[in-house]
Formats: sequence, C-alpha cells, structure tokens
Amino acid sequence: MTNSNRRFGLFAKFLAAFLLVVLIAGGLGSWQASRAAQAEFSLFTTRAGQRQAELLSPILADYYAINQTWEGVAAVLSLPISSGRFGPGPGMGGQGNMGEMMRGMDVWQALGARVLVVDADGRIAADSAAELVGSQVDTADLEKGAAVMVNGRRVGTVLVTALGHTVNQNDLFIAEVKQGITVSMLIAGGAALLLGGLITWGITRPLRQLTHAAEAIAHGDLSQRVSLHPNDEIGDLAEAFNQMAARLERGEQLRRQMTADISHELRTPLTVILGNLDALEDGIFPLTTEALEPIRAKTELLTRLVEDLRQLALAEAGRLPLDREMTDLAGLSRRALRAFQPSAESKRITLHLEAPPDLPLVEVDPQRIEQVLVNLLSNALRYTPADGRITLTLIADNNGIRAAVRDNGPGIPAEAIGNVFERFYRVDKGRARETDGGGSGLGLAVARSIIEAHDGEIGVISAPGSGAEFWFKLKTE
Repeated sequence: MTNSNRRFGLFAKFLAAFLLVVLIAGGLGSWQASRAAQAEFSLFTTRAGQRQAELLSPILADYYAINQTWEGVAAVLSLPISSGRFGPGPGMGGQGNMGEMMRGMDVWQALGARVLVVDADGRIAADSAAELVGSQVDTADLEKGAAVMVNGRRVGTVLVTALGHTVNQNDLFIAEVKQGITVSMLIAGGAALLLGGLITWGITRPLRQLTHAAEAIAHGDLSQRVSLHPNDEIGDLAEAFNQMAARLERGEQLRRQMTADISHELRTPLTVILGNLDALEDGIFPLTTEALEPIRAKTELLTRLVEDLRQLALAEAGRLPLDREMTDLAGLSRRALRAFQPSAESKRITLHLEAPPDLPLVEVDPQRIEQVLVNLLSNALRYTPADGRITLTLIADNNGIRAAVRDNGPGIPAEAIGNVFERFYRVDKGRARETDGGGSGLGLAVARSIIEAHDGEIGVISAPGSGAEFWFKLKTE
C-alpha cells in the first residue's frame, strides 16, 4: 500500500535536487561571470588610460626639456596641443608660441578623464581637474601611468584616470552587466528546471506504474503486468518485474494444482483404508491376511507419497542431503534392473543393460541415483506393453556419464513433453492410479530434483508411437 503519510515523493525529491543544483550553479556562475566582467572592464579602462598616457608622455617630456621644471604645466593639460615646441617655463616667455599651439577647449573633461603629472618624487605637480596638486602618489599607482623620460632620466610620470562622474557611469555599466548576467542565469535556470522536471516525470511515471502493479500483486492479483518498453534500466526493471509476476502466477497455479492433486491422491487410499476397516469392524470381511492386504497396500502408497513430498520439499529448499562417494554406475544399474526382473517377466517384458566395461566412476550419492533409476524403470515398465523391451544405456563422454532408459511403449505427445516432470502430471488423464501399479505420481519429479541436486541434467525424448527415452547426465569432473 502506498504510504499516505509520505511527505515527499521521488518526483518532489528529484525536482528539489534540480532546483538546488540550479540555484548553486546559477549563483556561482553569476558571481564568477560578474567578477570576470568587472575585472575585464577595469583592465580595459586601465589599458586605455595607459595608452593615452603614453601619447602624452613625449609632449610632456618636450615641455620639461624646455622648461626644466613642471611649473606651469597645468596650462598645457587644460588645452589640447597641436604641434610645435614649448617656450620658457616659469616666466612663460614662450606663451605666445604656446597660444598658437593650443585651442580653447578642455577635451579631457569632455572625455570624462583627468590627467595627472607626477614629479620624480611621486608628488602631483599638475591636475587637469585642479584638485590633487601636491598630493603624494603610491608607487603601485605610478605603475599604471607612463614615464616621462628626458635624456634617459625619468623626470616624472603622467597618469590618465576617470573623473568622478565617469566612474559612476562605469559602475552603472558594470551593474547593468551584472543584471544582464543574473537575468540570463535565471532564464537558463528556469529552462534547466523545466527540463529536469520533464526528465524526472519520465522516470517516475513508469515507477508509479510498477508500484501500482506491485501493490496489486501484494493483494493477490498475480495477473498484473506492466507495458513499459524503454531501452534503459527502467525497461530492464519492467521486464524483470513481468518475469517475476509470471513466475509467481505459475507458482501459485502449481501450488493450487498440487494442493488439489495431493487431496485427490490422499482421498483415494484413505477411502479404501476406511472402507476396509469398516467392513472388518462390521464383520463383512473376515480378519484374514487377504482382507488386510488392501489396507497395507494403500498405507504403503501413503508412506511413499509423504516421503516423496518430503524429498521434493528438501530439494526445492536446497537441503536435500547427499552422501557422495565414488560409485560404479554400471553396478548400480544392474542392481536396479534385478529388482524389476520379476515384474518384467510377469508382463513378458525384456530388460537389457548396455554399458562399456571401462565406464569411469562418478562421485554421487549411490542411494539417491539408484532411486532415480528405480523411478525411471518403474515409469517405463508401467507404459511398456506385453512382449516389449526396456533398455538401460550408459555412455561416457568427455566430462560425464549419460544414462538413458528407453521403452517401446506408446510414447508421449509433443504437448505433454514439457510437463512430464511436474508433480502428479499424467499424460493419460483417464488412467487411474491403480492401473499405474500404485505409484505416488511423484516419481519423475523426485528424479529431477535428485539429478539437479547433483548439478546434473535430466530430460526426455519421445514421439507418439515410438516409445520414450528418459535420460540424465552426471559430471565426472
């Protein structure tokens, strides 16, 4: 029964796992992408400033070479320079020439940038924004600028950085990039979650079918099957489930049939025993050996039936005891044939053994194997007509010995071949147990269980009208 108190099913668990993976992967991916975008943008702006500083460096070097000081260089920074040389420094004697070389426009501010000229001591000598003059600059910041060289000597450094409002614009750009990355991650995460949900549904749907079928089987409906044919592990599970259900249904049918057969097999001898006892008690039959013989015969039949059922139960549980020893199968066969000789002579049936003289020994339980031979010979004797022939053949091959009991009886129909080793199975449904010689109906089933307990093989070859050959094979290695 499905647990109604279960909080989360497999679908919910899978979906929660997908959601967790999407959140973790999306969060990490967004964070990493944002960091990478910010770093790349910062590197881009830094390199752009360095390139601009490198363009200014020769101009400022000319200014310093002419004036031998940075005084007055602020006027140069506030206007773009077209061409020519700079005049004298402090006295600004060259301002006439400078005026010709400058245009009245502060392009740096228009570009959202500022220029800093730093002297050899690391102090700002000029600022295009006129705010940081006299401030000290860190060595690490100087590495972002371009050196101003005069006659091979570094006389200063020029830095090009962003103005405050430009920094704000850059931050806004980065924020927009991060937002775009986050939205993309959310869209991708939603698509992944949807796809994961579809995949999970495809996995759990056949599992639910299997669960419902298993619940039906648990309630006794062994006819349940699932029609799933995916070419994956779910399909293999469905096929295994159907095979299990078929075996359970077959086992239940055999159990019911066996119960009915046992009831029938017990009823007949018990009825005979009770009838004869009543007759003896009422004085209908005299208390003689002849009157007790039917009771004895049916009691022996019941004893064989119970013993055969016990052996089958032990064999099916893998607990059939075997006392193995090296055994001469030919000698065992001769002894079994001698036991049936009187019965065979009474029906004018010939018993014959064919076995090579150098037959190897085989490690088996001799009593169990003799029981198999007795069951096969008894079955052959039961169906062989008068003046018939039964042959027991032993043949050795590379890794075993094959024993076969062949008769010239009516044979077995093709549709019955697969059932002859089942409990109480009859080829001729109308044939009574009494005409079978008082067998328990379990001889062939017991023979199969003993051979299989020896890791051997057993089978039958037959066709209607040509007799039957029951064979088994035992390993010699």
